[in-house]
Amino acid sequence: MKKICLYTFTGTGNTKLCGDYLKKHLEELGATVDHYVFTVLNLDYPDPNNYDLIGIGYPIHAFNIPEIFVKFLKNFKKANEKKKFFVYKTSGEPFKLNDASTSHAYRYLKKLNYEFVLEKHFIMPYNIMFDYDNRLKKQLYLYLDPLTKVFAIQIMNEDYKKMRFSKEKQLLSTILRIEYIAPKLNSKFVRINKKKCINCKMCINNCPAQAIYINKKGVYRVKSTCAMCMRCTLNCPTNAIKFGFMNSWKVNGKFNFEKLAKDDSIKPDFISKKTKGYFKTFRKYFKEQNKLLERYNIEIPVQYEEIDK
Repeated sequence: MKKICLYTFTGTGNTKLCGDYLKKHLEELGATVDHYVFTVLNLDYPDPNNYDLIGIGYPIHAFNIPEIFVKFLKNFKKANEKKKFFVYKTSGEPFKLNDASTSHAYRYLKKLNYEFVLEKHFIMPYNIMFDYDNRLKKQLYLYLDPLTKVFAIQIMNEDYKKMRFSKEKQLLSTILRIEYIAPKLNSKFVRINKKKCINCKMCINNCPAQAIYINKKGVYRVKSTCAMCMRCTLNCPTNAIKFGFMNSWKVNGKFNFEKLAKDDSIKPDFISKKTKGYFKTFRKYFKEQNKLLERYNIEIPVQYEEIDK
């Protein structure tokens, strides 16, 4: 019986949801699984040395692992013996540029005697730039359960791969790490619309970086430790947060996947043969996932004809 710990950083909840599904399927296959969700207030994390295998989950920020999570992983205790780890990561687009996002953390973990053996990139709705159509949100959500099941099977069967990062993608990932500066700069310009704000303090209480506070003058402010995960702007019940330079890119309104899944009026057929423009890139992703599910004899949520018609 494998003993596994999942270490997850999540912004708006997509990566946590991914970790929750993965935990469920690993346990169905006989593993014992703990799921630790990182926040700066919850640093009493399980010692990786107490597990046979560990998983690391994160949302991709500008083709990189979030800086706040890298700092956390740097504090991992050195493995007593070679320890294998796998990665589950989420983003809003199926771009190959995301392939090298783990490379930054990998270098630190390698020094701590951790071996990178498997990775899966799960596409989930954007929480920044622009909102996705409910049909696509539902389509992506319906795939999460079966795809995490396949990933769990690969983990339990030790269907590992030699993980490599191309030099070109590593270079681009390194260059785009300049994004780590953006939250520090943007935090100085975040403001709260007093007419809209109802002082529910959800933004303060739910911030994983504990970056939001009320100053002596009773004004909401954001520290430079902000991870720009967009949890506050997505979940604000009155859309009261003006998010600095990123305000025109914010998405407001919590994702209610279970409600979408039960709504028969919303068809999960947004991506089809007729899809054009930006979302045309998603066609290849769904076709690849369908082939993967077929290989493992797992039911395909959206059939080929629904994607290709």
